[in-house]
Amino acid sequence: MQNESTEAYCIAGRLRMLTRVVTGRYNNAFVSEGVTFAQAGLLMRIFAQPGIRQAELSKILLIEKSAMSRDVYLLQKNGWLTDNLRNGLFLTENGTLLAKRCHKIWKALNGQIRDELGTDAIGSLTIFADAVLAKLLH
Repeated sequence: MQNESTEAYCIAGRLRMLTRVVTGRYNNAFVSEGVTFAQAGLLMRIFAQPGIRQAELSKILLIEKSAMSRDVYLLQKNGWLTDNLRNGLFLTENGTLLAKRCHKIWKALNGQIRDELGTDAIGSLTIFADAVLAKLLH
């Protein structure tokens, strides 16, 4: 909070700025695979929970239904999701391979960012996120 009093410090503005910076790093990491960080996240989640329903996934990840529908459509259009969405979300063979590559990328970058931030910052971020999400989800 350099040169800002506690009262003038905008938490929302700072969080939005940090979100843009961190999300940009993750998006850049997935460029080689032709997906965004959000799409890679969906692929990895569907890989971990085959058959999950779109509405349930949207609720778990706190993603608006319209954004979820758009990303699911793009993943389906690229041949990474099956075309029978009534039975839940399932990866195709190519989608499964992509999800595995995305997980390797995510794991490496996530570890790098954790190292850069350090345990104190990660601990504080976890406490903050848990407090905010607990109020939202209950």
